[in-house]
Amino acid sequence: MARLLLIDPDRGTVAALQKALAVAGLTDVSAVISGSFALTMLERDRPDLIVSRARIPDIDGYELCGIVRSDPEFTGVLFVVLADAEDEVPTGAFQEGGADRILVGAFSPETIVTEVRSLLAARTTPEPEPAPAAAPQGLRGSLDVMDLAEVAQAIALGGKTGHLVLALASGEGTVFFDRGRIVHAEFGRLVGEPAFTALVVTSHREPGGTFCFNPMEGATSFQRTIERSVESLLLSTAAGIDEGRAGTAAGVSSN
Repeated sequence: MARLLLIDPDRGTVAALQKALAVAGLTDVSAVISGSFALTMLERDRPDLIVSRARIPDIDGYELCGIVRSDPEFTGVLFVVLADAEDEVPTGAFQEGGADRILVGAFSPETIVTEVRSLLAARTTPEPEPAPAAAPQGLRGSLDVMDLAEVAQAIALGGKTGHLVLALASGEGTVFFDRGRIVHAEFGRLVGEPAFTALVVTSHREPGGTFCFNPMEGATSFQRTIERSVESLLLSTAAGIDEGRAGTAAGVSSN
């Protein structure tokens, strides 16, 4: 069971918090009214978690937290500071090496218990074992969310090999990648660069299209009808759209 130390000069507040902790199953709880008493208690018993008011006699809660953090004997001890709304929070209190939680304002005992349990649970939960390496998965999605240009760039940046299948209202098209380079495309009766251009344009014009990239491992032998880089292809396609040739490209693809 976790061992707690409460530091608060208000005995009524301490009693209410102890009662709430007991309801939550945390019964190994000690309480002191000042920073000096807390240091004496720490020499005898190492707690798992300390809850301290910011304003306590002798040493304030932030200073006490600094003392605890600087002592290797207390490595791993959790620290919660309870501050009133009018209390000044010192610079650096939220930085690494400070308290694990700083609650500023009027909090009910139940709320404080919730924070305590959360900290204790996070400390005691074992680290998950690394998941086994997953088999290569195809990239898939909606062209309304990620357009063909973005998909092609993602595959190119990853240096992937495989074929990208696009399902459009006008029909299915395929773009072949070899180590991140587009080497071939097919759409209707079009092949090569005209097919790729038509796919980009048509996917813009027709909502609801989808894509699926199927990666391939090892050496591959693709028909090679495209020599230009992905960037060059996308630039020329964008220029064609801007010049109003979208309708022509889409129309040819369906013939």
